[in-house]
Amino acid sequence: MATALLLIDVQHDMLLTPAVSASLRALLTRARNAGAHVVHVRSGGRPLLFDSWPGEPVLDRTADDAFHGTGLAEALPPGSRLAVAGVWSEHAVSATTLEALARGYRVVLASGAHEGFSPEAAAEVEHALAAAGAVIAHADAVPFT
Repeated sequence: MATALLLIDVQHDMLLTPAVSASLRALLTRARNAGAHVVHVRSGGRPLLFDSWPGEPVLDRTADDAFHGTGLAEALPPGSRLAVAGVWSEHAVSATTLEALARGYRVVLASGAHEGFSPEAAAEVEHALAAAGAVIAHADAVPFT
């Protein structure tokens, strides 16, 4: 089963630590090198931190759940597994992951490639999403085949 990468709010104006930014860049590079489908979700139409490539949808969200009103479900390949990464673990990353699980997607949350208001908050989100059915894998170990 192929994995699609979903990057949430990876934008210039977000407060990313250097470690998370580097992890996101490496994850995106691995996904593209593997030929994975990449979808960018942003808030407020702000510029992305990493430019989208041709064929990579860029969707604008207005709710924490990136499926709400964006066409995200239609932008994802049918039957794909989702690798989720991005900013505001407690809000958009969490809400989108929970909705993806409710829709029957298999979800891998890329540990080290999502960021909350604090490291403790990001860890709490990982624990809660694992309990909800998401797989938590370090960003370096997320499979794209």
